Amino acid sequence: MKVFALTLLLIHAFVGLANSDIFSFVHKDYDFVLRFSKGVTWYPELKKVTFFRFVLDRKGLGFEDAFLRLLEDMKYRTGIDPEVVSDAISNDILFASKGLDVNLMEFVAFDLNYYFELLKTLASNAIVVFETKNPQRLPRALAYLLSLSYKQVGANYILGDSLFCGTLGKYLVVAGSKQALELALKTYSTPEMQLAKTVRDFERLRSGTFLVSGYAKPSALKLELPGAGVVKWENAEQILFYSTVSAGAFNFTIEQKNKTKLTSKKTNDFVLELPHAWNYYMVINSQNSENVVSSIKSWFKGTEGELARLISLFEYFTAQSTNVYTSGRIETGEFLFIFENFSGKDMELQLSRIGARGDAQRQEWYLQLGTTQLHIFKYSGRLFIGLVNKERYLQLERTRKKLKDFPVFNEFAKVTNYEFKVFIDLGDLIKSTVGFSLSSKLIFWSYNADFFTYYRIVLS
Repeated sequence: MKVFALTLLLIHAFVGLANSDIFSFVHKDYDFVLRFSKGVTWYPELKKVTFFRFVLDRKGLGFEDAFLRLLEDMKYRTGIDPEVVSDAISNDILFASKGLDVNLMEFVAFDLNYYFELLKTLASNAIVVFETKNPQRLPRALAYLLSLSYKQVGANYILGDSLFCGTLGKYLVVAGSKQALELALKTYSTPEMQLAKTVRDFERLRSGTFLVSGYAKPSALKLELPGAGVVKWENAEQILFYSTVSAGAFNFTIEQKNKTKLTSKKTNDFVLELPHAWNYYMVINSQNSENVVSSIKSWFKGTEGELARLISLFEYFTAQSTNVYTSGRIETGEFLFIFENFSGKDMELQLSRIGARGDAQRQEWYLQLGTTQLHIFKYSGRLFIGLVNKERYLQLERTRKKLKDFPVFNEFAKVTNYEFKVFIDLGDLIKSTVGFSLSSKLIFWSYNADFFTYYRIVLS
């Protein structure tokens, strides 16, 4: 009978390990998980995306060559084969943490030193796991790349004073504390301790074909979108995110499961009628006043008091309009907000209350906030406020083509159900800042569907 019971126990353990993967190291108390999947498989597709090709190739920023030179230097100085590192980054890599405020967009960096510093300063309740053919050789390579001391203690390794490494099969676990390492290794062989076993939707992440995927509890995740401010998660129960690469585009989705049901209605906007004079365009349904406030916070540089005056004015403008548009040049900070179908009859009273002054000849108002002078004017049923005066805007309308004249904006126009949507001309931004010419764009938008809010990002 004892033999039979022992046999069942061994079968249970074997089946549990057979069904394990890199997610199995994450304890159920952890609140953020991010996995990079099989980089070697995705890399050729990633290089078909114009923006990533620019970042990686020697004709652009040369990220790839810089990394290869670093590995060759490692081989010259230590004798460690570069394949030890290249194999590790070609397979699954996982980051997981507990109790940290994680900014998701910070994981998208194009500086090797950022990732080295992230690993080097790993928090005491965080782990990084590498799937590799060389789990025993990788710690020494990491010690070189991170400029840390290396010491083997029994079957484990210590890098510097605070990075603890342990191996299990084809995995190397790097933890910010000895306790976090021990917990991760124990969790892997104890299914009831695993986060993936307690969150049903993890099976979607496991079975899906994703480049980047992960899970977060709302309290653990910070998401700040360019020109749209920080996303708030008050209505969220959990968050999943996942990405793919196809047809020359990187597609990233953040899926927020909500406590209540929400729906985004179809919105008709006139964004394609705007002049092609900026590299940033945003459209917000006027019912979403919080998004309007977040947008102005992202663009306006002034004191808290000045910002408060501006927000009160924007809330009034938003309530009297249908859609709100933001256009701007990211590299210079120039911005212009446009309120469509503005119907406010007491606009002049509202403006005078916050200290704006009118110019009857130029048909516009001026609001001085510190060193910033904002121009406010009406034209064609719309209200404009920003760093562009009426004369210049009318000149742009006469001399510049409209967005609808450029095929690059077609996909942006197809997004009709949204809370907000944003178009960034990355090619224009890169040319104006570093001088490289390329055709690249970023589109992102948010929409509600039943009990879910989605944030979609498409980079090409």
